[in-house]
Amino acid sequence: SATDLDSAGIGDEDEEELYPEIRQGSLLWLVDSDVGLKFVDQLVEEINTGFYNLDISDGATEYQYTIYDNPTDHYDWHQDYYEDDNAEFVRKLSISVCLSSSEHYDGAEFFIKDGDELNVRSFKMKYGDFIVFPSDCEHRVNMLREGKRISLVIWYGYFKPED
Repeated sequence: SATDLDSAGIGDEDEEELYPEIRQGSLLWLVDSDVGLKFVDQLVEEINTGFYNLDISDGATEYQYTIYDNPTDHYDWHQDYYEDDNAEFVRKLSISVCLSSSEHYDGAEFFIKDGDELNVRSFKMKYGDFIVFPSDCEHRVNMLREGKRISLVIWYGYFKPED
């Protein structure tokens, strides 16, 4: 219900330094919405079973709320997980959910490489649109030209076994 989702909290802005040549925007972390998170978890599980069959046995651990609201805000080509990452949590599946009406922003299109450097797909996301993709796929958010684009980004995967 709307009341349950309204109880979701927004955590403090990420303290990690952003490198402006690679990424500009505001990062916050979504917390405390069991109903909303369970809904997204179930949806991602069904998509994973139907399309990817990746190990997401430990579910999601972080829910990032991203705001692009200054001209030139962007995120250059990157992956959400690299094989040589030292992180304890292995990101296997990523989801990006648009929380802005496409009429309220220009630019900030989502680009993803579909298995090959030459096969790039572009999406002008609308409110409620989402993309689920393997975390090792290269993707980016084009530069915002005007307005405000807000998205929710969630990663699913598993924790590395202890040695």
